[in-house]
Formats: sequence, C-alpha cells, structure tokens
Amino acid sequence: MSGTATAYLRLWRHRWVPSLLLVGVCARVPLQAYVFAVLLLAAERTGSYPAAGVVTAASGVAYAVGVPVHGRLVDRFGQTWPLTVAACVNAVAFTGLLVTAQVNPTAAALAGWAAVVGLSLPPVAAAARALWSQVIADDAVRRTALAVDAMVLDVALVAGPLLVTVVSVAVGPAWALGGCAAVLLGGTLWFSTLPPSRSWTPARRGGSLAGPLRSPGVVVLLAVSVLTGALLGVLRLGFVEFAGERSGQASGGLALAAFGAGSLLGGLLYGARPWRADAAMRMRVILTGYACGVGLLTLAPTVSVLVALCVPAGLFLAPFVICNFELIGRCAPEGTLTEAFAWGITATFTGSALGNLVAGALAGSPSAVVFGAAAGFAVLAAVVVTVGTAALQPSEKGS
Repeated sequence: MSGTATAYLRLWRHRWVPSLLLVGVCARVPLQAYVFAVLLLAAERTGSYPAAGVVTAASGVAYAVGVPVHGRLVDRFGQTWPLTVAACVNAVAFTGLLVTAQVNPTAAALAGWAAVVGLSLPPVAAAARALWSQVIADDAVRRTALAVDAMVLDVALVAGPLLVTVVSVAVGPAWALGGCAAVLLGGTLWFSTLPPSRSWTPARRGGSLAGPLRSPGVVVLLAVSVLTGALLGVLRLGFVEFAGERSGQASGGLALAAFGAGSLLGGLLYGARPWRADAAMRMRVILTGYACGVGLLTLAPTVSVLVALCVPAGLFLAPFVICNFELIGRCAPEGTLTEAFAWGITATFTGSALGNLVAGALAGSPSAVVFGAAAGFAVLAAVVVTVGTAALQPSEKGS
C-alpha cells in the first residue's frame, strides 16, 4: 500500500473522523459560496463592480471583527451554545439581506446587511480545527487531519462557486444566497450536536486580554494571512470581471472552482508525505511557488485558458493553509487555540476585503494588472515569513 493511502487510512479509522469531515463540508461549502453569491447579487442589483466590491468587503470586514469574539466565547464556554446562537442570528441576517436586495438595492443598504451577515457567521472552521487535538492524539495523524481539513476547504472552494454559478444562471443569485443561508444553518447545528463538539473543553488559559496576539509567531502568521487573503480577494472579483467582459459574470465561478481544484490536488499530495524541513521553511517555498503560479494568470486571453491556468495557480493554496495550521498550533499560547484559529480567519477575511477593494479600484484595467497585483501579495507574504522566521520557531510559543 502506498504511503499516501496509508496516511489517509490511519486517519479514517478514527471513530469520529468521517462524521466530522462530512459535517465540515456541509457547514463550510456555504461559507465559501456565500461570498461569491453576495458578489453576484450586488453586481446584478447595483450594476456596478466597485459597488459589488464594497458590499462584499463589508461582509468580510464584519466577519473579521466578529469571528475572534466568537472564538473567545468558544474557548471560554465550549462549542455548543456559541455556535447554535450564532447560526440562528446569522439566518435572520441573511433574510434581511435578501429582502433588502429586492426592496432597496442600494450599495449602502446591501453593505449594511452584508456586514450583519459577516458579523454573525458562526466560527465552524475554527471550532473544527481546535477539535482535532481532542479527537486525535497522535501528532503524525493529526497533521494528516489538518491536511484533510484544508482539503475540505478546497472542496468548499470548488463546490461552492460551482453551485452558486449553476443556481444563479438557472434562477438568479438571490436563490443561490438563500440556499447558502439554509445549508449553513443546518450544517452548523449538525456540527454542534456531534458528541466530540458537545464534549469539547478548552484548555485553561492565562489572564491576558491579548489572548493569542501576545505570541509574536501568531502575529507574523496573521500578517501573512492578510496578504494571502488579499490575493484571493483580488482573484475573486478579477475572475468575475474577466468573465463578464467575455462570456458572462457567472462563468467567473468556473475559474474560482478550477483554482480550488488545483488547491485540492496540491493538498492531497502535500498531506500524504512526511516533511523533514521545518514548517516555516516550507511556507517560504510554498509562497514563492504561489506567487509564480498566480503570475501565470496574467497570460490568459480567454475564459477557457484562464480556467486551465487556475489549476496550477491553485496548487499552492492548500499546502500554504496546512503549513499555516501547523504553525498556529505551534505558536498559539495555551488555552487560546480556537481564538488563534479564529484570528487567522479574521486576517484572511480582512485581507480578502482589502483585495476586493483593490480589485474594485482596478476595475477596467487590463486583466494582467489585476492578476499581477494578486501575485504581488504572495511575494509580500513570502517576505514577511522570511523576516519573521525566528518568531515561528517552537521556542517562541507563548505560555
């Protein structure tokens, strides 16, 4: 049996792994899909790409503000009631956004409700990552679990935009957004009722209000996540505009799905083999490759070529995410793991919002400029990791 198969079979034999992965897909597909659905809905209702970028950015910034608060509540009170309350409030917020899109589709009104949606999104991803340390004791198997967790995000990145594209073309982006809201509510409630989630107890934490932010390594990783999030934000709006100028906005989801497929392949290969190099060294190499892969997108003349180039461009996304998970687990102070993962999501969504604004400002520019800007963010991320390598070593973990 190959090393790849052995690593994943060892993981799959753990009792709760299949259920956690399945519910993880159900809860996270809408988290990836809703951003694209909001973007399409705002572009349709306002008729403006810059306005759509502002609406999407409002949701991302609000999520960035809210998710660490949710994460701290989980670290203090457990997973069940914080996730349940957030999911119910979020369903109401989605309803408000959909109604507003029909009766008052101004950029300001849509951005306001999009912000409420982002602020109330339940921290399912952070909770799931924190759960692996309880479900799996073996470090090597847990590393494979983090790889699979990253690939769940890739499945979401592929399936989410594809489903949004299909539903938007068939019946409109409002229906796609409503579907995201319903699946997110159901998936989160399902996750919160699983025995490992209900029984999860956080480690005892110190009294610092800074939480995981008192670790220099966590701060470095957050800066890197902002930059890689900005890369994805630029690409998301850049794909829609590129496709809109050639074959229709919704086909931008095909490029995003191809990018996710490349990431899924990269994560599958990366997570199956042991690595001797330190995670910080691996991250530098991965980010350099990421910059080169995204740089290829500047060569695309048509949507079909863009979709093809998105596969190699996305190869480095999941390996970066896996390295990031590993380093956050290394650097996060005791008792702050969920909040540390939540801050990582905050940084990514903050960067995504920044990227949306950058792409909106570049609307009308040649696509090579837009995709070149995305590659530039990966270069900056590699520089940050290089400068902050010392903070990412095991000895730097906060107490």
